[in-house]
Amino acid sequence: GEHVFIRGNPRSLGVNVKPRLPVAFEYATQPLHGPLMLQDFAQQLVSPRNPLLARVAVNRFWHHLFGRGIVASVDNFGVLGERPTHPELLDYLASEFAANGYTMKPFLKRLVLTQTYRMSSSPVDDPRDPANLLLHHFRVKRLEGEAIRDSLLMVSGRLDRKLGGPPVATHLTAFMEGRGKPGKSGPLDGDGRRSIYLAVRRNFLNPFLQAFDTPIPFTTIGARSNSNVPAQALILMNDPFVRQQAELWGRATSRANGSSTDRITSMYRQAFTRLPTNEELTLCLEFLGEAPDAEAWERLAHSLIQVQEFRFVP
Repeated sequence: GEHVFIRGNPRSLGVNVKPRLPVAFEYATQPLHGPLMLQDFAQQLVSPRNPLLARVAVNRFWHHLFGRGIVASVDNFGVLGERPTHPELLDYLASEFAANGYTMKPFLKRLVLTQTYRMSSSPVDDPRDPANLLLHHFRVKRLEGEAIRDSLLMVSGRLDRKLGGPPVATHLTAFMEGRGKPGKSGPLDGDGRRSIYLAVRRNFLNPFLQAFDTPIPFTTIGARSNSNVPAQALILMNDPFVRQQAELWGRATSRANGSSTDRITSMYRQAFTRLPTNEELTLCLEFLGEAPDAEAWERLAHSLIQVQEFRFVP
């Protein structure tokens, strides 16, 4: 056990207590002790008498997939938190999640295959629900910075799909100075690894990810901020990593078989998972000009990255 610090003072010791969950939770029936303390803690968390864990978990899954939780205050299920928009649905999903052993991947698959998730995001005016809290159409939501970065690697063909492995060192720009600076910079493209494998140094954070609201790693964040600021457009235009990936994408497209129309269609499928409209196709052909070279395709690739649809889930 550990001593209670009287008024938080480590020099003023109170009674010796054993670790346990707060007694306010009725399922926290006994102190945690012995070599199986963490196992006991886990068993108390997933106790059938504890509805909170499953509710919080499924609410966060819903938040990440639908852009807003059934309870919007994902970090606060108390009296000061927001009321759920669909309380019966929250209870149903929580019960199902717990009954299936708290396995996340099957649960996420179930949500993305629902009719609700597959609805169109075209706005439908409904005076009964002007804020679309009840999801009468899908919410348009921006991708996280990590997903935007991964998308750039994907369209350029540079994405390394390998799972696992050591973290990739942070790429240091000329403006990243300070205490504890690493002796060696990592590669500009993070060696093509997905963003989840990038090393995180609190004093030397990736400027691309920061522009797109990736949280500063000082504390846990249940719901990220979702800004729309000029820095995001500027970084997509000028960042060396973005320009590097646009160059790779353009060069690969210039070497592909088929007509210019075929290549443009392929680029739209890669970037937006849809075919270009006739107007978009005409504009792209005019932009390229006759007999476009690799540089023209690179400029087109960079232009498509600027399109708002590239960083939003429509």
